Amino acid sequence: MIGKSIRTMKRKINFIGIGVQKAGTSWLAKCLNEHPEIYIHPKKEAHYFNRKSFYLNNLHYQYSFKHNNEKIIGEITPAYILEENVAKRIFKYNPYVKLIVILRDPTNRCISQYKMEMSRGSIEKNSGLWDAFSRNLPKYGPMKERGLYKKQLKKYYRYFKKEQILILDYKQIKENPKKLLKTCFNFLEVDEKFVPTNIQKNIKHDKDVRKNIVISEEDIQKVEDFYKN
Repeated sequence: MIGKSIRTMKRKINFIGIGVQKAGTSWLAKCLNEHPEIYIHPKKEAHYFNRKSFYLNNLHYQYSFKHNNEKIIGEITPAYILEENVAKRIFKYNPYVKLIVILRDPTNRCISQYKMEMSRGSIEKNSGLWDAFSRNLPKYGPMKERGLYKKQLKKYYRYFKKEQILILDYKQIKENPKKLLKTCFNFLEVDEKFVPTNIQKNIKHDKDVRKNIVISEEDIQKVEDFYKN
C-alpha cells in the first residue's frame, strides 16, 4: 500500500488553469474540486512554474498534491498566463498537459483588479484608474498587461496544440454555469453529468470595502479605448 501511494503521488499533473486573474478562477477551482474524478491543489494557486525557487524543487511540487488516485490532477494559478517562460516550463514538465483559460472583458477585468489593489493598498489612494493603468501598476501584476490576452496566449500556442487549450468565457459563469462546466468536464474527460454544489453560488466580484471605490467614466473610457486599439 505504501509503495502504491508513493507511485500515485509521483504522477505528473495533467491539467493547469493558467488564467486570467479576476475572471472566476476561484469559483472554477471550487467546482472542479468537488468532482470525484478531479483533484485540485490545496492552495489552488501553487505558483510553481513562475517562481524560480519553487521551479527548481520538482519533488516538493509533486508531493504537494495529496491526491487519492483521481483521474485528473491539477492546479489553477492565474499568473501563469502573464509571466514569461512559464509556457516553456510547463511544456518541459508535461508536454501533454491540458490548459484552461477563462477570459473576461479586459476593461471589466481591469476595473475589478483596480478595486482589489486599492483595497489592499498596492496602489496609492490618490491614483485613479487611468493613472495606475498607464503607469503599468502594480509592478508584480500590471493591470494593462493582464488584459492583453492575444499576446499572452501566443506564448502558449508556441508550445501547445490548440486542442490542449480550452478557452472559456467569463460571462457563462453567470449566464449558463452548467454549460460551462459541462464543456470543462468534457475537455478533462471526466463525467460531464456531475453537478457541483458551488455551481449556484454567485461570484463575489467585489467585497463591501471595494464598493466605495469610485472610478470616473472618463478613466473607464480610456481603458476601453486602449484595448479596442
